[in-house]
Amino acid sequence: MKRTGLWIGLAIGVVLIAVSGLVAYRYLAPVRVEIVGLADGVPFTIETLPRTVLARPGEMIKVTYRIRNEARSPLEAYGAITIEPKSAVDQIEIFLSQCGGINTYQSTGAEDYDVMFRVQPAGLTGSARLVLKHTFTPATIR
Repeated sequence: MKRTGLWIGLAIGVVLIAVSGLVAYRYLAPVRVEIVGLADGVPFTIETLPRTVLARPGEMIKVTYRIRNEARSPLEAYGAITIEPKSAVDQIEIFLSQCGGINTYQSTGAEDYDVMFRVQPAGLTGSARLVLKHTFTPATIR
């Protein structure tokens, strides 16, 4: 009888330690952020630098969207930011987006546009993987 109680207590202790470790990990672990650029109706080639970031919670991150306007003349386009999954929109805070809103993109070569953001930990209800997406559309369609 005493041995059975000891094993049950030991098993419960191991489970509690494992659960505590998992919860701590979800609050301390980096969040994977995929950086995506999408040209929808505009002749852009978009490269993201880097394509993926492992962001520690609270750390300020800078990524670059390298945009090349393939048209022969300057082009106005609208850049809209979306976060996926939608349930994690409050988990990322964007401080700077040089390519958000309406911009004129020259046709003289690739130009770099910086985006700075910070993430919150995944915690119990957040996501350990986010997608930061800029979608560029013609300014007239907006």
